[in-house]
Amino acid sequence: MGGALRRPVEPAPIVAPVSAPGHLLRRAQQVHTDLWNARVDGLTGPQYAALVAIAGWDDVDQRRAGQLASLDKSTVADVVRRLVDKGWVRRVRDPQDGRRRLLTLTSGSRERLAGVTEVARSVQRDLLAPLRPADRKEFVEQLGRIARIEEADVAEQQHEGGMLLMRVTPGYLIRRAQQVHTTLWTATVAEVTGPQYAVLAAVAHLGTADQSRIGEAASLDSSSTADIVARLSAHGWLAKQTAADDRRRVQVRLTAPARAALRALVMPVEAVQFELLAPLGLDEHAVFLGHLQLVALAE
Repeated sequence: MGGALRRPVEPAPIVAPVSAPGHLLRRAQQVHTDLWNARVDGLTGPQYAALVAIAGWDDVDQRRAGQLASLDKSTVADVVRRLVDKGWVRRVRDPQDGRRRLLTLTSGSRERLAGVTEVARSVQRDLLAPLRPADRKEFVEQLGRIARIEEADVAEQQHEGGMLLMRVTPGYLIRRAQQVHTTLWTATVAEVTGPQYAVLAAVAHLGTADQSRIGEAASLDSSSTADIVARLSAHGWLAKQTAADDRRRVQVRLTAPARAALRALVMPVEAVQFELLAPLGLDEHAVFLGHLQLVALAE
């Protein structure tokens, strides 16, 4: 007699990445980073944002620079250290508080910054190039609302000469909007982080796949993907197996607990996406998502 028929595994329900603004923001940030790295030599996007913060406001210390540039504590500490080492920035004692160190541009840095800004403007133009010219202003305005820019100090930049205006710079707004998404996610979804869900959703969509394909589908770099796959495997939500056509290649699949978890996560994940878009009117959601898809999925 033949063996018992095996019931096909039902696809795990997921919030489709192509329609999830949080996922699209991460992809859009990758597009911006790729454009930036191809154009700007020796200065990263976060480093430029920190320089704009230092040059654009008075009395900026490291903590303030991080707030203005939308960088977390550890990132801004590394960014400032590198800018000091490269000769862009110096630390000076605050005359009002001897324990505090203010950040200022070194001699000649403002002129150098103006040169970088011209290249940075071209990055922003190319980031928006997939949109029709008539749609670009609307997209940036809506993106600013998603990023809650009116709640940020950057809404009133004090010094603008030779620098991008943060409040209307799409690359900066994308990073800030992604931070808003992370905050909403952390408050709503306790089981997994946003990147962990992206990996689970990618595996659910791909079926059995290797880490390279998973990282591409989840819009994550290879090291982040490897770390997340390891953590989810240790948690029992992913299982590794050797590829049938190449024993050197490891593939990953969902486990039964992961499928059950994904079913339970659909509603909270959808709630995060809806809350992220809350500053927009309901009639604006589809338009914004359509524009964001063009920017994020640009080839």
